[in-house]
Amino acid sequence: MSSEKATDTVRSDLTGGDHTVIAEPTGMAGGANSGSERPEPLSAPGLGTELRARFRYRLIKRLGRGSFGSVFFARCLDHDPRRDDSPPDRVAIKILGTSRQNATEMLRRELAAMLATRDRRIPRVYDWSLEEDSAYVVMQYFPAGSLRDLMPMEGQISEATVWQMLGDVLGALEVAHRASVLHLDIKPANVLLDGQGGFVLTDFGVSQASRLARGLLPFSVGTRGYQAPEQRDERFDEYDLRTDLWSLGATAWALATGIHLANRPDLVTLEPGASFGLPPLSEHRADCSPELEDLVMSLLHVDPAERPGSVGSVLARVSAALGDGSSSELLEAARRSNLDDDEVEALIESLVDPLLISICRKQAFRSFFVRFEDGETLCAEGEGTSYAFLLLRGTVAVSRDDREITRATGEGLILGDVGTLAGRPRTATLRAAGEAWAIVLNEAELERFLTSNPAMALRVIRSMAQRLAAAPGAEKGR
Repeated sequence: MSSEKATDTVRSDLTGGDHTVIAEPTGMAGGANSGSERPEPLSAPGLGTELRARFRYRLIKRLGRGSFGSVFFARCLDHDPRRDDSPPDRVAIKILGTSRQNATEMLRRELAAMLATRDRRIPRVYDWSLEEDSAYVVMQYFPAGSLRDLMPMEGQISEATVWQMLGDVLGALEVAHRASVLHLDIKPANVLLDGQGGFVLTDFGVSQASRLARGLLPFSVGTRGYQAPEQRDERFDEYDLRTDLWSLGATAWALATGIHLANRPDLVTLEPGASFGLPPLSEHRADCSPELEDLVMSLLHVDPAERPGSVGSVLARVSAALGDGSSSELLEAARRSNLDDDEVEALIESLVDPLLISICRKQAFRSFFVRFEDGETLCAEGEGTSYAFLLLRGTVAVSRDDREITRATGEGLILGDVGTLAGRPRTATLRAAGEAWAIVLNEAELERFLTSNPAMALRVIRSMAQRLAAAPGAEKGR
C-alpha cells in the first residue's frame, strides 16, 4: 500500500471517519514496524516537530488527518523505564487544528472520559495540553491496527474472534458505563487490536455523561450504519447504555459477515414497526451458530426497551458461550408476561403513597409489573443478574449462606439496587414470603427511573446510607 493511499484510508476519529487514529493500519509503508520511520511535514501551525507537555515528544509519522486535526505516531524523548509515570517510547498524539472550537471541546470530552475510565481495554492517556493554540493528547499506541483494517484482509472473521471482541468491548463498556460515560460511536474503526488476540475500545471524542449530560450534544453523533435508531433521529433524551449496545451489535454483525455497514446503508432498517435494524445474521453467514445470532440480534432491536438493559447481562451470555459461567435471566420473561389489567388496577388502587401511585399509573410501567408467588426467588446469591425491585406489596425474605437474615416489607422499598448499579454479583438471596408484587427494572431502566423521579432517587440514597451505617465496622469509620 502506498503512503499516499494509506493517508487517504486512515482518517481522524475526530471527524467521525472510518478509521481509528491511534492505531496504524497493518502494512502501511513507513509504519512503526517497518524500520523506516521518516518525519513528514506537519500541518499544525506553530507546532514544529517537537511537542512539550510534562514530557517531550518528537512527531515521526502522520497516522490520520481530518477537519479537526491530525494524529501522529511519535517518540517520547524523555522516556525513562525507571520512572512509573514515564510514557513509553512509542505513543500516539492527537493534535487539533488551531481554528476549531468544537474540536477542542471534543478533545476535552475524550480526555475526561478516558481519565474516568481507566481499564486495560481502553487506551491509556499519558500526557496532554489543552492550550488553544496547541491542544493535544498523548495516548497509548497500538500498531496492529483496528477491526476496520482487519476486515478487508480476512473477510468473514472466525466466530471465536467475534465472541472475543464482544467480551473485550463489553468489558470496556462496563467500566465506561459505571463512570456514567456513553461512548456513542462504536464501530470497527474504533475497536483496536491489542496485538495479543484481544481488543481495545478507543475514540471517546463524542462521549457524554450517561444521564446527567443528556441533551448536551447539539448534533447527531455516531457513524452511518452503526448508529442506533435514537441517534439517527437525534432523540437525545433516549440515549442510554442501550444505545452503545446497538452499535456494538452492529459492529459484531459487520465483523461476522465481513460487510462494512457504512458502505451498505441499504441493509439497515430503522423504521418504526421493524423488529430488528439488520437482517438475521445467518442470512449473510451460513455457518453462524444460533447462540451468536441470538445474542447479536438481541442488541439490534429497533425499540431500545427490547434490547438488554445492562452490559452485565450480555457479558454473562458471552461468558456462558465461552464456557466461563452462566446467568439466569428468567425475570425478563416473567415481567413480559401479560398480567391482567384489572389485577394491576386493583393493586394501584390499594397503594397509599401518592408518589408510587403516580409512577404506577404511567403506561410505560405496565410491562414492568411482576407478581411473585410464595417462595419464588427474585434473585439468588452469587448470580450476575442486573435487576432492581421496587416493592409494591408483600414481604421479601433476605438470606445469606442459606440463612435468613432479615425480612423486607414496605410500600416503595427498593431492593437489589446496589448490585444493579454497581454490576456486582448478588450478595444475598431474595425470596417472596407470601405473594409479593414489585416493579422490576434492569440497569438502563433503573437509571432512567431514578433520573426522571428525583424523589425516588433520594429514597435510594437514604436507603443506601442506612445500610452502610448499619454495616459491621461502620461505627469505626465515622
